[in-house]
Amino acid sequence: MVLVLASISLAATGCQRIVEVTGTVRIDGKPAKGVIVMFDPASSDQPRGVASTDENGVYKLRRLGPGSNPGVPTGTYSVKVMSDMDNPGAGRIPEKYFRSSQLSQVVEGTSPHVYDIEISTK
Repeated sequence: MVLVLASISLAATGCQRIVEVTGTVRIDGKPAKGVIVMFDPASSDQPRGVASTDENGVYKLRRLGPGSNPGVPTGTYSVKVMSDMDNPGAGRIPEKYFRSSQLSQVVEGTSPHVYDIEISTK
């Protein structure tokens, strides 16, 4: 009986649906190369998603933590975008997109979940 309850408990905690999240970041309409995208979950028991954009501004989120696996659990996220200080060719992102970002996204549905981000420096 205890073994059955333990199995049910483990199954319940491990059944978060993971969705791959991808998109393109553009700064004033141009692809943003080498910037960091972060998805901060509304729920503190979910992992944060993070990615860096490629030369075309495309990102693919990976969960922070052991294994750094692709995707994030379904849910609501605050989205932050910032310059990668270790990448001299990275686009310059206004601070409002990181410190007090008003961007948010509900991740649901099937993979891949596409969320394009448009940033204005004006």
